[in-house]
Amino acid sequence: MTISWRMPFRRKPLEISPEAARQFVADMQAFHAEYDVDLRDAIAVRTRHMLLDHMPNGTKLRLTEVKELFDQMRALT
Repeated sequence: MTISWRMPFRRKPLEISPEAARQFVADMQAFHAEYDVDLRDAIAVRTRHMLLDHMPNGTKLRLTEVKELFDQMRALT
């Protein structure tokens, strides 16, 4: 029997230090203020590495997911 639908995927809440949270917000603001696509990607890559440091080993985090997170968080501010 083959199931053709996929289960919704939920990540566990991410526990990061207040300093890392401040750095994330600063990176998000810099990302949205930057017009150069290459520099925006560099900011997102730096943030991805910072977030991966706070996630369990083996966790995958795509660059597109970081960019989506920036967009979602921007909508909340």
